[in-house]
Order: sequence, then C-alpha cells, then structure tokens
Amino acid sequence: MLSAPGRRGEHATVTTMTTNLTRAEAEARSTLLTVEHYAVDLDLSGAADPRVTTFGSRTTVDLTARANGSTFIDLIAPSVRAVSINGTALDPAEVFDGTRIRFSVQEGPNRLIVLADAAYSRSGEGMHRFVDPADGLTYLYTQYEPTDARRVAAVFDQPDLKAAYTFQVLAPAAWTVLNNTAAESVTDLSAEAAGTRPAHGPVRMHRFARTLPMSSYLTCVCAGPYAEVTGEHRVARTGEVIPLGVHVRKSLAPYVDAEDILRVTGQGLDFFHSIFRTAYPWGKYDQIFVPEYNLGAMENPGLVTFTDHYIHRDRATRADREARANTILHEMAHMWFGDLVTMTWWDDLWLKESFADFMGGHALASATEYSDGWVSFALRRKDWAYRQDQYPTSHPIVAEIPDVEAAKLNFDGITYAKGASVLKALVEYVGEEAFLAGSNAYFDAHAYGSARLEDFLAALDEAAPDRDVRAWAAAWLQTRGTSELRLEIEDQEGTISSAHLVQRDGFAPHGEPGVLRPHRLTLAAFDAGSSADPTDTEVEGADVAGARSAGGGDDLGGGLRLTRTWDVEAADESTELPDLVGLHRPVLLLLNHGDQDYAKVRLDEVSEQTAARRAADLDPLDRAIVISAFANAVRDGVMPVPAYLRAATGLLMTEDHPGILSSVMGTLSTALDRWLPAAERIDAVAAVLDAVLEALETEPAGSDRQLSLARFAMGLCARTAGARGSDRTVAAGRGFASLVLQTQPGAALTDIAPGLVVDHALRWMALRALVVLGWADIEDIDAEAGLDRTGSGAVNAAMVRAARPLAIARRTAWGEATRDTSLSNDMLSARIGGLNAPAPHPMMEDCVDDYFSLLEEFWSTRPIEISRRLVVGLYPDWSSRPRRVASRTEDWLQQHPDAPAAQRRLLIEALDDLQRAMRLHGEASAG
Repeated sequence: MLSAPGRRGEHATVTTMTTNLTRAEAEARSTLLTVEHYAVDLDLSGAADPRVTTFGSRTTVDLTARANGSTFIDLIAPSVRAVSINGTALDPAEVFDGTRIRFSVQEGPNRLIVLADAAYSRSGEGMHRFVDPADGLTYLYTQYEPTDARRVAAVFDQPDLKAAYTFQVLAPAAWTVLNNTAAESVTDLSAEAAGTRPAHGPVRMHRFARTLPMSSYLTCVCAGPYAEVTGEHRVARTGEVIPLGVHVRKSLAPYVDAEDILRVTGQGLDFFHSIFRTAYPWGKYDQIFVPEYNLGAMENPGLVTFTDHYIHRDRATRADREARANTILHEMAHMWFGDLVTMTWWDDLWLKESFADFMGGHALASATEYSDGWVSFALRRKDWAYRQDQYPTSHPIVAEIPDVEAAKLNFDGITYAKGASVLKALVEYVGEEAFLAGSNAYFDAHAYGSARLEDFLAALDEAAPDRDVRAWAAAWLQTRGTSELRLEIEDQEGTISSAHLVQRDGFAPHGEPGVLRPHRLTLAAFDAGSSADPTDTEVEGADVAGARSAGGGDDLGGGLRLTRTWDVEAADESTELPDLVGLHRPVLLLLNHGDQDYAKVRLDEVSEQTAARRAADLDPLDRAIVISAFANAVRDGVMPVPAYLRAATGLLMTEDHPGILSSVMGTLSTALDRWLPAAERIDAVAAVLDAVLEALETEPAGSDRQLSLARFAMGLCARTAGARGSDRTVAAGRGFASLVLQTQPGAALTDIAPGLVVDHALRWMALRALVVLGWADIEDIDAEAGLDRTGSGAVNAAMVRAARPLAIARRTAWGEATRDTSLSNDMLSARIGGLNAPAPHPMMEDCVDDYFSLLEEFWSTRPIEISRRLVVGLYPDWSSRPRRVASRTEDWLQQHPDAPAAQRRLLIEALDDLQRAMRLHGEASAG
C-alpha cells in the first residue's frame, strides 16, 4: 500500500547528465543481470487535484546477478523516499542522482525495493495528465518509448532486459483503470485504509494479472473516467476468443465509430493469424484513444494507445478512415514483431517498425475494404522516405545508435518508411512464402525474448536458400541514400534502336554512379488508344508514331492503355534492355510499375510530357508512381517549379483517389510556400486557388473530394496574405471563408460549394484564413471558442490567436512558446502553428537572433519531445532574409561541435531544406 505523496524525509532530485543511457552501459547490465519480475504499485488517487504534481510509485524488482557487482536502475523522479537491496536500506541522498539509483548485487537472487514520488507530465512522456476543457475531467495515460518508463517506476529501461510485471493502481473510485492485462481484483477502500487524503474522495485498488515477459517501454497504465465499448472476436483459424475494448474520454464518446474500429481489428486479427503460426499471445485487445499524444499510436501489448485525433468529431473522409485502419493494423503487427520478439538494442528499431509498416500495409490491402492501400503507401510513406533519405543526415537503415538520445531522433522516414519499402522489395526478391516462413521461424526461436538483425537474416537464409540474403542486406540495409533509375532510349523515326536502365546513387558525386544496388522491378509501356484489357500486349505502331511526332503525347486519341510489361533485374550502372529494341517507342515508359522497388524514378522527356497531360488515364497505383516521380523531380530541381505547378493543378481538377489527392495537395503547398521566389508566390497561389474554387462549383454534394478541396481552399486563402484585396480570386477566396463562418455547424452551403456540410474543423480553417488576412480578430476567435468548448477547440483558438498579423500577437506567442514551460505539448504546437501562419510583412525578423540564442537552453532545460518541437517548429525559414538565416545556422553548428547529436541533426536538416528552397528559386545560399 502506498502512502500519499508530500511526506517529509524524501530526497530531492539533483539534475545530472546521466539521463542518456548508452549502449555500452546497457550491454554491461545485460551481462550482469537477468530480471524476473517487477511489482509496480502506483498511487494516482490525487490525480484530479491540480495542486498535486506527483504520485506515489513503489517498485519491487526480483533479479538475478551472474556475479557480485555494482549496477544501477533507471528512475527520473522529483524525489526518492526509500531504497533497499536484499533487505538492507540505502540512503537515497547517496545512491540517487535524479536519474539513476546505484546499488550492489550479490551473485544469485536479489530483491530491490524503491519508493519514490514521480511527476505527472505535460509533455506526453511518462505519466501524462490532461484536463478536458469540455467538462473539466482529468485523464492519465503513459507513453514510454524509448526510455520513459523510468519516469513512472524504477526499471532497467532497456529493451533486452525483459521481465514479467504485476501492476497495482490506487485511483479515484469513479475511474476506469487499464493495464496490459485484465484486472484480477478491484477493491473499494476508505481513505484511511488506503492512506490517501479524504478530500480526494473514495478510491479503489486495481490489481492486474501478471504479464508475460515484456520490455519496460511496452508496459502501460491508463486511468480516468474513460468511456468504453466492448466486444469480442473469435479468430477464424484458431477459434480463440479475444476480448476487445475501445476506450476514449467521455466528451468524445458520441463520436466514436466503434463498429468500424472493431471491424478492422477483427479483420486484422484474422489476417495475422492466417500468416503467423503463433496465436495472439496477449489475452485481451484493448485500444484507447488519448489526448495530447506525441505519437500516432503505440503497440503496448493488450492495451494499444492512439492519438484521439483518430476519433473524428468532424466529417471523416475515406482517406481519414483508411489512415486509422492502417495505424490499427501497424500496431497489431507489432504484437508479434516487436512485442513477442523485441530488438536487443535500438539500432534494430528499424526492423520492428519497418516490419509493422509493411505488414500493416499488407493487411490493409489484403483484409479490409482498402484494397488499394498500396497507393497511399506509395505516396505518403515512400515520399517521406525519399525526403528523409536525401538529407545530409541520411543514414543506413541499420543505423548506429550509441545511446537513447540518438534513438529518440531515429523514429524517422528511414526507420519506418524506407525500411518498409525495402522489406516490400525483399518480399519480391525472396518470395512471400519464403519471407513468411523465415518470419515464423524467427518468432518460434525468440518468443518472449530479444533478437538482432542477424537472427532475422539467418531465418530468411534458411527459408530462401536460392537467394543471397546477405548480399541483399549489405546493399540495402548498410548503405545510405536512394537509387535514381532512368531509361536511356534512342530511336530512329519512332522505332527504339537502343534501351538501357541506368542507376545512380543520389549521394554520388556528379558523373559517378556511387553505390549500386540490386533492383527487381517491372517496366510498363503505355500507348495511345482506347482502354483495353491490360493483358493485351499488342503495340499499335501507327498510334505511337503519331503521338511521338506530335511531341510526345499531345495527340493521344482515346487516352492511354497499358500494352506491355517486362520484368527487369538490374544491379549495374547500366543494364541493357534488348526486348525494347525494334519496338515503336511507346508514349509512356514507366519504371517500377506495381511499385515493388524502392528508387526515385526519373521519367524520360517523352514520358514526362505524356504523364503531365494524361496521368488521369492511368490506374491509381501507376498515377501514384508518376506523381511521386514529379514530386521528386521538382524537389531535386530536375523539373521547373512552374511546370510542376501546372501539372499538379491539372491533376487537382480530375483526381478522385483520396490518397493521391492528399499527396498532390501536400506537395503543391510546399512548392507554393518554399520553392517559388517571393515575387511570384501570390500570383501562383491565386492561380491554384482559382482552379480549386472553380472545381468546387461542380463537385457532388457531400463527396469526400468536395470536402478535401474545400479544406485546401482555406489554406490557399490564408496564403494570399499581402495580395491586393481587390483581386478577383483573392476576394472570392475570402468570400468562401466568410460563407463558411456564416453557416452553422451541421448545415450545408448553398453557394460556391453547394451541399458542403460545415463542421467545426472547417470553421476553424476558415477563421484562421480570415484572421491572417485581417478580416477577423480576437472577438471572432473568442466567439468561435465559445461555440467549440472542446480540447481541439481550445488548441485551435490558441493557434488562431497566435496567427493574428499583428506584431504584438506574434511576439506574445513567441514568448509563450519559448519561455512558458507550463504549456502542454499540444498547446506549444498551437503557438508554433500560429507563428508559422502566413504574414503580409516581416514582423518577426528580430526573433531570428532570439532563436539562435535560445537553442542551447531549449535542449538543456526541456524534455526532448518539447525541445524537438521548438528547434524544428521555430526554425526561422519564414524570414525574409534566408541567406542570413542559413549563415547563422552554419555559424551555430560550427561554434557548437559538441552540441547533442540529435539537436545538430535537426538543425542540419532544417538548413538543408532552406538551402534547397533557395536553390529552387534562384537565390545563392550562404557559405
């Protein structure tokens, strides 16, 4: 039984630099210790009282030492009251330094007991506490990956020291308390019996069943007046009945689409049981949607946590529901890869995340209504990978992770999306049957333990003896950068005389191939004519020759049709393609048809011209590949920005696939914001806005496309800040935003976008646009906040207040973001979002110096997640003097060679984005 916090005799934290656990330290502990069991007792009885900033935490650890020695256990807490090892009391003042408790062990069994006061968090790390502005109710949840379990209990916070856990939680009697396992008992207690303050009201003690062995970062406790929907799923293959639960805070309960969530969950459980030999091992399957979450979701066994942004209070499009389904399935894949078998250290983080990213996509396309899920993967996930993989900070998929600080910044596009893309290519290389056989052998050999990449490769080696898995791994996992693939075609009067596939590494010096990787992909040919059966392999020479003579796609008659495909394997700088020689040149030759390979595709000139005009004729996955090629080309300076804007704007007028439409809008936004000279920006924004408003007039009422275009129009409207107010398009955009705000939530428009149903999200977008344009002010923001008294309403109100185009408003928001340490993660991001809103004039130039002077303070005084948001979110790429910002960044990096590697990485990437933008709009960079 825990005592209430706040008693005398505790030892206060002395801040040290030992929070950054190194791999060497973790290996030393693993060599010395095995851990059998943790008993964790938490006193959350005072959590609803805002004056109570800490909670009681008692940990009893049973461990075995292989020899006599000295070691430490991790704990980040304001105070430690008592420590004992094998019954001998230790002085907290001597053994606790604020982040570690040092103690000696004897060979054989040992028992360590730690009694501490841990702190509630507002950063999303450890035990996060949230008070819902909708009703004043308090909610708690934990988030630990990679090493924040130490903020709640004393643990050996590294993945390979797995142990069983038994949790016991004291909480207000009206609260729901959840853990990885089901509760064995729930007991009502008086304040006197519980040792709590009577003012905190009646309490209950929740004792949970002992867990199977798991890593510390996978344990989870959630507590509060959560609403729940329960059910069960009988697995088709095994007949196992798995209890299901969906949990959310009360104010969001009316908006929970539990039927959809549980349907996808059941489909996923059936799919994974059909391909994995090991049955789901974790008993129940609870899913809880929590506020102010730093991640999309976390794979805690038996209690998966998600951001409650996935609970759609406002209108959800098919793309929104697909994204949620994909995340549900990603986390479910982790139940086997990551939870059942866990990486030994964080350098193999990529393997569990890549596997889950690939398997989540596989399950989405194979087992749910989203059979076209690979289209979104090709654009959302792969585009993230391509962008991350071209930074100077790019790293091999198998990254060197010397410490947990480096691990925290390695949750990136390479670890997730590139790794998943490469695994998709590996499945193509070895075959799905062999890949699954190797995966199942890996689970069998290492269940409830930890493993390394070598163990996985060994299992694949045995399953695919005809493939050189080690050579594949060396080429793809141990090198950085992205291959660029292009065709070199020569023709004579429309007949191909020579054809080669050329690859080049993106980091290679000019004129050199760099790293050459093995590629296995499909090349597709498209010709002019009416749609035909894709299996038709005839090439109609007259049509192709006519299209070629007309300039590569101007005269395409009935559109494009797929006429031939070729399977291509290439590992050299140049690979001859003899099957193309003698053919009439198709109007479009598309590398990586089917998107099995990971590479940036460069379209030849004829194919690019055709695709720019007739991409709508292609099926969604081929359109995704073309659009990805366009995005990479404009980002890399291969395609002029105006040409991209024309092509992308044309796609907006016809594209109906939600994933593709979202991707085009995202790249268009970046191109408008960053890749055009300032003098050209307003006119370009107006041109796109004009096209969007024109499209909205004829969109089907209530369609997803109508809503997506309306949301995009609001963002474009805000970007017209500084334009002439009399401009027809600018005035029309402002009129559209005003019309939305004049329409009550739930009602439909009758003009501009007839039938569009207005919701709170759209109203906030409209208000932000009008505020940025100077056509709405603080009283309008207050009125909207009064209409939307929810957590998202409060965040939106804070963001829009910070976005006002007034120096005092922006400077106030800057001061709050940089100096108010009481802001939660979401409220901090709201200020940052407002500060990054378009502004008609450079009202924040003096903040550039402030930013660089505060960089060290950000990292040394704030939690790493908050620090990351400050470093990235406030980076002054908004400055009207980009060369000065680039120079200041280079100077800071040069003057701070010993700054934390994670912080330097964020700045290097921000600088690279800025320099890329300067190159694209013709401005010389600093240095």
